[in-house]
Amino acid sequence: MPIYKYRSLQEAEAHLNQLLPADPLERLKRLEKLLVGLKPRPTIQRGLFKFKTLEEADQHRRNTTGV
Repeated sequence: MPIYKYRSLQEAEAHLNQLLPADPLERLKRLEKLLVGLKPRPTIQRGLFKFKTLEEADQHRRNTTGV
């Protein structure tokens, strides 16, 4: 991303209006992309697990994913 220098705040605001897309949907897409990137990733247990019953496996899934 380039660095810009401005002599006044009005000059910076005018340039900002040129940089931002005029389409509100495009601005919303950019904002959504930023928010998805900032969201922490869920913790996932690594490894293989052996279960004797389907109920035991389902209980493990509920405890780890919260579903």
